[in-house]
This record gives sequence, structure tokens and C-alpha cells, in this order.
Amino acid sequence: MKPLNIDVTQYGTVEGISENIRYALSLGLDELQMAPCKHDGSFIVVGSGPSLEFQIDNIRSEQEAGRPICAVKDAYDYLVSHGITPNLYISVEPRYRPVKNPSKSSAFLLASRCHPDMFRDLKGYCVYLWHSWSEEDDKDLLKAKMCIGGGSTSGLRAVNVGYCLGYRKIIMYGMDSCLGVKGEKRVSQLTLGKQVSKTNVIVGDKEFICNMAMAAQAQDFQHIYTVMPDLSIQVKGGGLLSAIIEERKKKGFRT
Repeated sequence: MKPLNIDVTQYGTVEGISENIRYALSLGLDELQMAPCKHDGSFIVVGSGPSLEFQIDNIRSEQEAGRPICAVKDAYDYLVSHGITPNLYISVEPRYRPVKNPSKSSAFLLASRCHPDMFRDLKGYCVYLWHSWSEEDDKDLLKAKMCIGGGSTSGLRAVNVGYCLGYRKIIMYGMDSCLGVKGEKRVSQLTLGKQVSKTNVIVGDKEFICNMAMAAQAQDFQHIYTVMPDLSIQVKGGGLLSAIIEERKKKGFRT
């Protein structure tokens, strides 16, 4: 299985993201430490891919089993609207992407590069600050800070954060990394605009339609196994990432 080779550029400018980081550091927030909630070694990462619609009962069962639910950006509000309050929220997004229905029982894991309005909105809630490593960011701002690397999306960074918190089994829902059957980008049925570039990705005998960010995420996903040799990953609900795992199993690669 050959890896994808997609060139991507992060959103925003170095100067703009540096301003975000300066603001976050000025708040004096507690920084992320080892697992802030009880667990059995499993970390449930929930993205907002189209398949999430059909996984609500399974996610509820995961939470009832005592496994922490880490919702990635928009997946948080979707789960809340279906009666599930995620244990954790995570974002590495420098754009303003507000949480519409935050809960006092959730912990919000905001990367320092997140937009200042995210921190303002969540003042009074349980917020943990962490730092996202990027070759393009100003390194002087985060001297002596632990920076967490990883892939090009908040969903993939969630895997690395979970690993740093002590989890060794990652179970993903709604992390499709491809468009739905109707061309929808995520479970909220938002379709791509005509100006957005798309590409076809083939894994084994399956073909998926992706935007460039989705394709890049699938490419980055494959690197996880080379840097975290004791990690196991399951992806529920089908989609491109699930197909990559199935193809790895067929070839005898670790999953």
C-alpha cells in the first residue's frame, strides 16, 4: 500500500497564530497534564464525519462503559444535541469556531494557537491549555513548553494528545476523512462548494472522494504507526481511515 503524497498549507499566517499563542499564554490557564478523567486505557475520538449520524448509540455505550469521549470541534455540539455530553472537547483550529452548547461537566482542551475568542467564550468553564507543534510557528514563544506534534487536523492531534495523556487504545467515530454518499462534508450535511478541489483516493478495491484536507489527513494518519509503536487504533463507521486500517490488516501490518 503506497502512502498518499499531498502538499497542504496550514490556515492563517505565522504572525496571526503567534498573536493567538501570546494571548493564550497570558491567561494563566492550567496546562494539560496526565489524563484528567478516569479511564480503562481507551480514548474515544469523535469527529463530525457523515457516519457519525449512525454511531450515536455506540458512542453512548462507550461513555456508559467509563471511556472518555473526546469530541473534535463541531462534533461536540452534535453529540450534545443527541443527549451525550462529551468528557472532553479538543481543537487546534486558529479560526473562530464557537462551541454553541458548552457544559460545565466537560473539559475543553484548547491549543494555544486557537482563536482568542474561544478562550473568552469558555471563561468560567474547565479549560486546559496545550501547545501544538508546527514547523511554521514562532518557536521562541513556546520555549520550555511541551509541544504535541501530529497530523494536519484536530482529529489527528487528538490521537497524539490522548497518547500523551497515557491512553494506548484509540477508538474513532465520525473520522471518515472522505465525503458522504451525497457529497456531504460532515454530519451536519454541509456540502463542498464548487470551488473546493476534490480528489479520488483508492484503498484496496474501494474508492473515496475527498477534499484536500481529508486526503492530507489520510496521508498523515499512516504516520501514526511509525511514531507510536504501542498504540492500537480502531475506526468505526466505514470511510477512508477505516479502509486504510482494513488494508493494513490484510497486509499483516500493525493496527
